[in-house]
This record gives sequence, structure tokens and C-alpha cells, in this order.
Amino acid sequence: MKFLFPVLVSLILLSCSGNDKKDPRKTELKIPMSDGTLLATDVYLPRGKGKFPVVLVRTPYGKWQDAWMGKAFRFFRIGVVLQDVRGKNGSEGEFYPFINERSDGLQTLRWIRQQPWSNGNVTGWGGSYVGYTQWAISDSLDFMTPLLTGANIYDFVYPDSLFSLHSTFLWGVINAASTANTIPPEKLKAGPKILPISAADDSTIKDVQFLNDWIAHEKYDDYWKNINFRGITKAPVISTAGWYDIFLLAQIRDFQTLVSDGRKGSRLIIGPWCHGSMGESNEYGGLKKTGKPTKLFKYVKNQIKGKKPKLNSPFHDNTYNLFIMERNEYIGSEVYPPEETSIVPLYIGPDGRMSFEKIAEDGILSYRYDPADPFPSIGGTILGEKVGPARQNDNISRKDQLVFETDINDKPMTLLGPVSATLWLQSSVPSTDFIVGLQDVFPDGKIINIQEGGARVRFTSDKPQKTDISVWATGYQLNPGHKLRVFIASSWFPRYNRNLNNDEPASTAITMSEASQKVYYGTETPSSINLPIFEK
Repeated sequence: MKFLFPVLVSLILLSCSGNDKKDPRKTELKIPMSDGTLLATDVYLPRGKGKFPVVLVRTPYGKWQDAWMGKAFRFFRIGVVLQDVRGKNGSEGEFYPFINERSDGLQTLRWIRQQPWSNGNVTGWGGSYVGYTQWAISDSLDFMTPLLTGANIYDFVYPDSLFSLHSTFLWGVINAASTANTIPPEKLKAGPKILPISAADDSTIKDVQFLNDWIAHEKYDDYWKNINFRGITKAPVISTAGWYDIFLLAQIRDFQTLVSDGRKGSRLIIGPWCHGSMGESNEYGGLKKTGKPTKLFKYVKNQIKGKKPKLNSPFHDNTYNLFIMERNEYIGSEVYPPEETSIVPLYIGPDGRMSFEKIAEDGILSYRYDPADPFPSIGGTILGEKVGPARQNDNISRKDQLVFETDINDKPMTLLGPVSATLWLQSSVPSTDFIVGLQDVFPDGKIINIQEGGARVRFTSDKPQKTDISVWATGYQLNPGHKLRVFIASSWFPRYNRNLNNDEPASTAITMSEASQKVYYGTETPSSINLPIFEK
């Protein structure tokens, strides 16, 4: 079927005017795609005649939830188009995440630019999945404002080769259900524990094909390549990320790809945000310090209207705006990490010691990992309630971890940039996981997570194997009187799917094996935590 947009104005279902003379005109439409599928769409236009730039929001969560957008932009004399994606809410078709967003998005863009009220300039707006719908058509947008989102979904589902079990399962079953209220909370909590994990959805609500596909495609193959839109944008971008957000890893990579291509005029803001409600409430100095995404409306307006945009306080007008938690201020920089950041190895040793000097003696530290009793994740970079910063004290007594601490004495230790670990490892099983976490021990004994990351490790000999592990990134200040705490374990469940230690495909694995894990230290095997220490 050919595009029929110009002749389908008759598909208008409702056109209504607001009571306030300042309110935009709202029109409800059903826009057809090339296969005949109709997508529910609301159009908000300023009162009066003219051609207007347009902000496009395509969402699986119900366009009615974003209806405030129509009024938010009313003083800017900008049009707003809200659309339910295929298979969701008022739109026809089957919902299968991510695969239709480029085709449907490009067709919607074509429709907008053909309308008599459009001047052809279209900006994307929105976060999470709504941000991904921007990336999918980013080579055809004039400006982008992705919030807490990513262009490469593989980085969200399999960050550093580990399956994001909690976030993908929770999001998947809720979005596959007719209504989230029909899923008992106890089933949502129990689901990730079911083996094989490909059966977890069946036991919770029903068989969900896209979840099965995500689990089956553990490697970055054509399935993921076809929905990866990193690097295609030609438009300037203002990207807003969170240090505790599920998309942090992907979002930094998205922006670095854009910058490495030589394109200027874009901005990345990373604030103290997570993808849900905080486990340990912290305002980090309040909104005057942290700012908020809606504060960017003026920046977006100026960009859309061809004026030179400028970030205002508390942000800096730099390419990178990086918030330092517990110092509670933004650092502006033209490079990432900032020039004032140095990657410094902090070496681990016996008796829980850490030192900036290499440990003189060689040795081995060990622990047992039992997949039947995985090390529990608390808060962190997951989706839902009680995420982000959270108290870690409940995990202190666990034996399946190695713990190291160092005092923060005379001056703060400020971390700003990517954290990693270089570990010399060995295991009694051929394939297992290693997790590294950074934590802040407060003077009152409270322990708060800073960041975690991990890697799947396969062993080919009985000799210690050097392994580099990404611990993601952070902007965090440890103040005098505190301690930096590091833990090494072999699971962080259910944030990541637990490794059953038998090197079997996750979609069918049910047999568990315990593992004896070894971490080496010393002059020949100098295991370290590599810290981005910021001096300014």
C-alpha cells in the first residue's frame, strides 16, 4: 500500500477546543501506516494561523499521560504531536518492542511535514522507551532531547554480557499484560527465580515472545543490530542521563559516538537520577543544585526557533555537565572524563586492605559461590521501586564475597568518570561471573552503593587470568570520616541473571553447580580497582 496521508484527514475522530484562550487546539486522529495499521495520534496546535515547528512524542505508555506536553509548549507557539506506538492503547497492530519504531516513526514524520500547519521542523522529546523512539528516527529529526534512554538496546538488555534480568522481566511482563494491575506483586517478585528463565514469563502472566527472543539472543547478533540506531543522528542532541539509571552505560556510549564523529553543539547532562523511586531518599541539595529535565524547555525552544541555545544554572554551558553526588554541584567540561580526572589504580590485598601502592607480597583470596543462594542486589541500576542509592547493610554478613575498605581522611575523594577493575582470577568451573561494587560507608555505619558492574568470564587454563571489568561510571564524592568499601562477588541478583556455572544457554539452563572463586593479588598479579579521581 502506498502512503495515503494527504487524503486521510477524514479519519479525524474528534476535534475540540479548550476553554482557555491560551490553550492549544487539540485534534485526535488515526494516522495510517503503509500496511494499513492506524496509530492513535493527538495534535496540539497554537491558536491562530501559521506554520509551526513540531515536538513529536511517540509512546507505549498512553499518549494521555503526556497530554500536559500540549500545554507545556503553548507559550512557545510550537505544535505538539503525541502518538501511541503500534499495538498500544489506542493504536492498532501488535506490540513487539523496538522493531517497528523506525518504520512507523519515519512515516509519522512524513505525515507531519505534509500538514499545512507544519513548517517542516520536528524535534523529538521524551525518556526511556519514548527516548528510543527518537533515536530510531534520529537521522530525520531536526533536534533530539532523549532522557534516560539509549539507542542500542543490547547495551540495556546485556550490559557487559550480563542479562539485565530484573529490569527486562519487570518491564516485559508489565507491558505484555493487558493491565499491570492484573499481575499479583508476589508473582512479579518470584518470576526471576524461576528456571529456566525463559519460563518465568509463562508462570507470571503468559508466554511473551519478545522476552523469549531477548533471552535466546545472548550475543550481539543481527537481531540486535537491526534495532541499534547509535550514531545515525545528524541532528544536535541534548541528552539527559542519570548516574543510577539503567541506560547510563548505553547513553554515555551513544553520546561519545556522536562526539567522536566531530559533530558539535550537543550536550550531555548526567544527574543524580535513577529509573524509579530511590531506595534511600537523597535530594542532593535540592532542585536548585540538581536541576530537572523540564528546566530544559527554554533550551529546546531556542534550538527549535533557530536561536543559539544556552544552558542556565545549575547547569554549565558545556558539552558535558556532570553532577557530583555528596558534593552536590555540576562540573562543566568539554571532554569526558574531564581533564582533571586521572584513572588511578587502587590495589587490593590481604585482610581487606587497599593501597595506591602495589602490594608487595603475592597471595590468593577465595570464596564460594552457590547459584542456589545468589548474592542479592539492593537498589542500583535497575528499574522500579527502591532503586538507585540504597542501604547495603543487609549484605554485610554474607560469606560469598570479598570486602576491602580504605579510610577517607584529610580531604574528600572525588570520583568522576568511568570506574573499572583489573582482576587476576581463577575458578573451579569453566564459566562464571564476577561482580565488583563500590560503596560509601558513612560515619554512622550506613553503607550506600555508589556503582556496580560485572563480567562473564570463561577460563581456558588453570593459571590466573587477567580480566578487565567495567564498573560503569559515577560522579560521587566520599567525604572525610567516610570509608570507600569495595566488594567482589559472583552474582548481583536479580539485577543480573545468575550464572549457573555450567556454561549452558540461559534459555534452557536449570542445573546449578557451586564454584570456588579465586582472586589473586601482589606484584605478579596486581588486582586493582581503577578509580576516576577528580582533582578540582
